[in-house]
Amino acid sequence: METARGTLILLRHGESTFNATKTFTGLLDADLTPAGAAQVGEAARLVAEAGLTPSILATSPMRRALRTTTLFMDALGLAPARAAVTWRLSERDYGCLTGVPKAEARRRYGEDAFFTWRRTLHGRPPAASEEQRQSWTNPPPVADHGPLTPGQGESLADVVERVRPLWEDVLAPQFRVRPASIAVVAHGNSLRALCAIISGLSETETEELNIPAGHPLVFDVVDGAVQPRSGVYLDAAIAHAAAAAVAAEGGT
Repeated sequence: METARGTLILLRHGESTFNATKTFTGLLDADLTPAGAAQVGEAARLVAEAGLTPSILATSPMRRALRTTTLFMDALGLAPARAAVTWRLSERDYGCLTGVPKAEARRRYGEDAFFTWRRTLHGRPPAASEEQRQSWTNPPPVADHGPLTPGQGESLADVVERVRPLWEDVLAPQFRVRPASIAVVAHGNSLRALCAIISGLSETETEELNIPAGHPLVFDVVDGAVQPRSGVYLDAAIAHAAAAAVAAEGGT
């Protein structure tokens, strides 16, 4: 029997305006910064030079992911219609942390709660208050997020379960019918969730995983299994330094 092979490229959107100010974004619809747009151009260059131009793309409905996808596809000469948009790849809903600067969240809720809600698999931030909801200046179009209600709060385990059907029912089968090359453009937490699924990460491994903005992470897919478990960054030294910087500010 012929071995089914393919390539999976994970790309976190370029730096957003909220990333730049170290603010919890969640389901608020921030745009890219100029630096973020430049990151996407560099990501496309790396992918093209590696000969990994994808034939299938999936992305989140959020502005920063959609703009990343458009810039990425334009740079690779791909038609926009190739991208499938799904709410399952939306960023994690951060509940009461949404729109709060990370330093302020640490002060307001304490280090233990900050770590538990931010990094652990099952920690779920409490829902946002009505006052908080009224303060949001970038409310997302709710229809784009399927059943998600911005401000309710999700654990990473919740995100894993909403991403799982996308992988198991939509993306993984593509590798069984042809030598597919698939790119997934999404967010720090929806990509962490996808990595937990495809690599069978433990809770500790999932907690410690940080995916930096704008750095292509590549997996070989052989008979449905990804290799290596941790993937390979196309710009390894720079990407690992960027991931360490994300960890230093409290993680993805």
